[in-house]
Amino acid sequence: MLSRYVVSQVKHNSYFLVGLGIGLWLALATVPLEEDVVSCEDTTAAALDPGLDEFQPQREERPPGAVGPAGRTVTRPRYYSTELGMRAALLAGVLSSEAALESRAAAFNQTAADLKPALRFFITASALQGAPGRANVVGFTDTREMLKPFHALKYLADNFLEEYDFFFLVSDSTFVNARRLNRLVASLSVSQDLYMGAVSGDDTHYCTLEAGILMSNSVLRAVHEELDWCVRNSYSPHHHENLGRCVLHAAGLRCVAGLQAVSYDTAHLRPAHPDGPASLHPALADAVTVHPALTPEDFYRLHAYVSRVNLERVGEDEARTRAEAALSSRHHPRGYRNVSWPTALRADAGLAPPPPPTRSEFDLLRWTRFNLTHALQLDDHRAVSKLSASYKQAVALIVEEARAWVERRWGGEEGGALSVSLEEGAWCWEPPRALRYRLLLRVTAEGGGRLLQVEAARALGAARLAPAAYVTESARVHLVLPAPDQRSHLTAFLERYETVCLQRDDNTALYVVVIPASDGGHLTAEERAHLEEVKEMVRAVGEKHRAGQHMDVIVSSIGRGAGTGGGVSGSGERAREDVRLALRAALVRAAKDALLLVADHSMEFTEDFLNRVRMNTIAGSQWFSPLAFARFAQYAHPRFVEADGSRPTLHTGRFSHTELLSVYKGDYSDALRSWLEAGGSEEASPSAVLAASPLRVLRAPEPALLLPPRPRPCTPSSPSEERACLVRERERGFSDLLLGARQSLAKLLLQTQAELE
Repeated sequence: MLSRYVVSQVKHNSYFLVGLGIGLWLALATVPLEEDVVSCEDTTAAALDPGLDEFQPQREERPPGAVGPAGRTVTRPRYYSTELGMRAALLAGVLSSEAALESRAAAFNQTAADLKPALRFFITASALQGAPGRANVVGFTDTREMLKPFHALKYLADNFLEEYDFFFLVSDSTFVNARRLNRLVASLSVSQDLYMGAVSGDDTHYCTLEAGILMSNSVLRAVHEELDWCVRNSYSPHHHENLGRCVLHAAGLRCVAGLQAVSYDTAHLRPAHPDGPASLHPALADAVTVHPALTPEDFYRLHAYVSRVNLERVGEDEARTRAEAALSSRHHPRGYRNVSWPTALRADAGLAPPPPPTRSEFDLLRWTRFNLTHALQLDDHRAVSKLSASYKQAVALIVEEARAWVERRWGGEEGGALSVSLEEGAWCWEPPRALRYRLLLRVTAEGGGRLLQVEAARALGAARLAPAAYVTESARVHLVLPAPDQRSHLTAFLERYETVCLQRDDNTALYVVVIPASDGGHLTAEERAHLEEVKEMVRAVGEKHRAGQHMDVIVSSIGRGAGTGGGVSGSGERAREDVRLALRAALVRAAKDALLLVADHSMEFTEDFLNRVRMNTIAGSQWFSPLAFARFAQYAHPRFVEADGSRPTLHTGRFSHTELLSVYKGDYSDALRSWLEAGGSEEASPSAVLAASPLRVLRAPEPALLLPPRPRPCTPSSPSEERACLVRERERGFSDLLLGARQSLAKLLLQTQAELE
């Protein structure tokens, strides 16, 4: 039975079995043809290491000191937003004219402040040099009015296509509700193509330019690729028709007034009477744009009315929320029914601060505690400091305002006179907004007393853009160095100058000013030898790099009085005196348009610092005062060692104010002349002279400018020598103090003698 069954199955599946046999034979016959040729070394390695896997990391043994293969260099962007592809929300462009910049466009610029700095005005300039030098004005020399929108779109696409998600284009005769526009953009998704605005009445495909046109990044990209076709097919006298035809051809979109559950509302400004002003109604606060606004008064009236409506609505919402909170307070636990409301509005203790509105405000803002006389942690150098005149006046002003407000608010309720005193307070400087205060006031009346926490703010003034001239990095920097007394200090500075300036940035010059200690400029034998030594060192470096014409030694004809040392990092009076004398001596040798930089023999700098000096020093308008990074001292000293024996690391320090500054010779000469004519002292420091001039000053931390740590006074080899070192350092500090007192006394005697004469 079994054999018969097997035979029957073979007969029924004979074709399958024959095909299976042929397939197996072909597979066995073609296997040798597909095998790779394996060398003997590979076979031996595989036999010796049967567990070798090419997908597993293998450890490579390398002898000590051997250099491995060069790795791949990865260049990362400067900002994390660039690397992550993060873009801002909206950039607005306004089509205007050169004649309307001072009137209608200026009103538009002030009423749409919420759109700044992402706001550009596009005009047709009469000539290339005729375009006004404003920060947000772009001028086109093409006088064809029909092509102005396409010039604007090309400018936006060429410069900002990778930085913004949405682009808004509008005419300068339209009032834009910037807050409503920002809320609209925040509700839209950039993943969908968008061509939004008010649909034109004569053609449902296009958006009117008077009501504004909002388009997404993808639509502007498509339009940018088809600009040639759009320009060739622009024949209508109306801008919105040419733009709509271009968008329809490039992106295949028609104008929509609503998308993604949001609507684009616009309003027409119509006068109540033929000769009267336009009628205002609350619906204007819900509109994105209102047109036509033909005069600056229309813009200001609309902005004031819309702001008032928004404030009234916020007040109504606050009152409604307060009522709801009062009704729900009965459900609170005992002891928490009278807490201040709203608790999450302010950054109270124990609660998380409110999130910043933008990602550019993640800086940690410091709160400085104070009372009427002192402040705690006013800066990084003092734990407790007495309030100066300006700080004390500001604190007294804010406390007086808070006291008056408390008396007006609770004076009638208490039924008698109130006594308001400051327990403590804190201020916080928020650069984009205001100077905020939190005051803890003790209010005492006949019935008792209580503590009140009051918050106040001193708002900033009107923001303005300070015009600045165009500056390049091609100016020659003339370094003015007061020559140090020790040869090693000058040698170290010349080595740094040779490395940074003569080998990398040769657009520099060096003036080494030797200031004799004796009065009248008469050099002693020792000072003359020191002068010849300085000349020889500078000449050797100049001849080595053929830069002798850019390196000079000057001898100041006015002595600095008794004492040695000098330099910016020395004691205060001596440093200012050296800088003043060195700068006076360099003025005689330098050209009129020379850029002077006061240097210090101990400073460490790079080419970036020199470039920032060139960019931040503007002839006729600005001088630069960098804040150098001073490292903490490293040697073992009781004042520089913690209780556990730890010391500051190499890269710890603070930004310190020094006498380093850069200014053009002509600006300093004019400032000095005005200072002396006004009765100023000839011994004033250069920074004081420049501060009294009309020039602006730019003070900024400079990480590329380093000051070394304080050197060790001596190297002790025994406990007795260590004590002698401490005594010597104490005597050195006392001598510096005595020298400063002697100089102050000499100045006082000279002033007294001048008054008597």
